[in-house]
Amino acid sequence: MKDADLAHIVEQLSTEPDESYTLQQVVDQAVANVPGCDMCSVFVRDHKTVQVAATTDPRARAVDDLQFDLDEGPCLSVLREHEIASVPDTDTDQRWPRWSSGAAEQGVRSSLSVRLAIEDPYLACLNMYSSRVDGFDDDALEESVVYARLASVALLQAREISGLRSALGNRLLIGAAQGILMERYGLTMGRAFEVLRRHSNDTNTKLHDVAQGVVDGITLRSS
Repeated sequence: MKDADLAHIVEQLSTEPDESYTLQQVVDQAVANVPGCDMCSVFVRDHKTVQVAATTDPRARAVDDLQFDLDEGPCLSVLREHEIASVPDTDTDQRWPRWSSGAAEQGVRSSLSVRLAIEDPYLACLNMYSSRVDGFDDDALEESVVYARLASVALLQAREISGLRSALGNRLLIGAAQGILMERYGLTMGRAFEVLRRHSNDTNTKLHDVAQGVVDGITLRSS
């Protein structure tokens, strides 16, 4: 990739520091910049749960769903044990024979899956699909690795910002609930927080959900 191409990719991936938007940009820009990539998706594994987080094409989603249905395929393999998995020809690949056959029926003739540099327990894998046999040559493989590094940085940044936004939102929500309890029962700020925390423990409910309930009008005992 040329420097100008890299600069454009970084700009597109960093346009909006929102995790879901960034994931969609990751797959869109892969199609635009990785040679041979006709369609793309990204798998995300958070602890033990794996899901398709973004996709560019219904066919990509269809072959992704096959991986889940059959519990086999290159991206699942990458998430579990490998860094890169290449399928030059889905008609002849024997590592994931049921998936490969189904992918070929969907018009996917080759694929390239690359793990993004995200740390366990949160992992992500980029699935690039081609409608041609041998759609990804050595140059495409090299460029996909460079692209995956850029995408990893953008995704890590978006996750960090999303986490900060979520934490701030929870803090504001809990503060609002404290204010309601202080006004309703004449409590101090510390005592209002203890009421929220006690109800959270007693009902095995997350603190921010208890706070949301108070804001929505649910009445809690103050003692």
